[in-house]
Amino acid sequence: MVRLAFGLAVALGTMTGAALAGEEKSCAAQYALEDQLLLEWAALGGDPHAQMAIAQCAFPAKADADEMSPAEIDYAVRWTTIALCEASESPAHDRRDERMRKLKEDANISFRRFGGMKKGEKLNWRERDFMEYRKEQTSLLAGRHRRLLAQVDDMALATARSNLSEQLSRMGPAGLLKLAELSSCEAFGASPEFEAAAWSAASEAWRSADVDGVYAAPDSDEYDLAKIATEKTKALPGPDRRVAALEKQRLLRTSPKRLETLEKKVASLEDAAALRRLSSFALPVSSVEDSGGDERPALITALQFALETLGYVSFVNGPDNDYGPTTRSAVARMQVSKGEDPTAALTNEELRETICRAALKDDPVSLYHVALMYKSGAGFPQNDAKAAAAISRSETAMIAALGGDSLPDWKRAAYNGYAPKIRATAKEFKRPDVDAETSICVTP
Repeated sequence: MVRLAFGLAVALGTMTGAALAGEEKSCAAQYALEDQLLLEWAALGGDPHAQMAIAQCAFPAKADADEMSPAEIDYAVRWTTIALCEASESPAHDRRDERMRKLKEDANISFRRFGGMKKGEKLNWRERDFMEYRKEQTSLLAGRHRRLLAQVDDMALATARSNLSEQLSRMGPAGLLKLAELSSCEAFGASPEFEAAAWSAASEAWRSADVDGVYAAPDSDEYDLAKIATEKTKALPGPDRRVAALEKQRLLRTSPKRLETLEKKVASLEDAAALRRLSSFALPVSSVEDSGGDERPALITALQFALETLGYVSFVNGPDNDYGPTTRSAVARMQVSKGEDPTAALTNEELRETICRAALKDDPVSLYHVALMYKSGAGFPQNDAKAAAAISRSETAMIAALGGDSLPDWKRAAYNGYAPKIRATAKEFKRPDVDAETSICVTP
């Protein structure tokens, strides 16, 4: 990100110069979206021109916070803070600028900073003019920032700073390091606890295995992140250290390891949710079955029959009324076939749809369950005609299936168990005035 921003500094030189001249306008009034995004990348990478340009248009000279939206206030606080903190003089900035001049000599970047000048270093006239111009702009920026803070209430200011912290913490190690540096800037307004937390989070992020072998060790003790974090934490009293520890964990909540743990937890919760849905959406029963006491049809079994009919699972011993790995895998395969993300969890509507799809393929068990749903109004609006059509088709399909020779043993045994239920329910539901071809599995 930083090297990209350095390259953008040259490309945007003319544009940012224009932005700093003449009447001040809001960023939206000055730049197309593409240009403003380029300026933001350059500003985050350290380009002083881009930082000043965005700070100026984020809160123009004649702006009034009372007339700005919350989003505009948030943006103004964010960029005036970043620009002012980057422009402030400090030993840390002097060390950074000195290293950047060395990088320029090695032809790795295309612009330079001028803090921390050593004896004997010389500037050309363009550089001297820029230094004078930068001092003037920094003074104006400080006044702009004070005026903004005076117009913004404490709640809006806290929200803006929180949003800035959130944005940077989600950028990984580089963003956390940027946040740590900002937390040590007076204009950012961080508490000592937050400052210690930000440096501790940056230190831990850079210690992760993800960066091993990619970055070299610092060549100066002054840039030992762990040392800085430890010193800032030690300076806090005991209770404040606990606050800093909690804040550090909040800043690190997007670390890959933590996300991996959360993903596993979400997967287990989805499985539990699937079981809850199955247990809460019980299929209705006919009056014939009510008398049997334990003849209540199981929804998981109904789903398993439907998945088998639709070709998403093959049973050896038949459905077992257990929403286990085999059934979850079948559900996931069905979701993928429909272009959906595989979650292995189904809503009540998806459960009904799955049983209906199997019923439309003349699975007698699925047709039987659809008939029960129409008769009781569970899953569908109550409709005796559709219930009669579904049970009639279920009876016909069961007779045809049991009369063939191709049924595997488990299915023949299961169908023989369902056949008496279907015959008894057909006597109760069937009506002579209803055509068995009446459409089912559609709502009126």
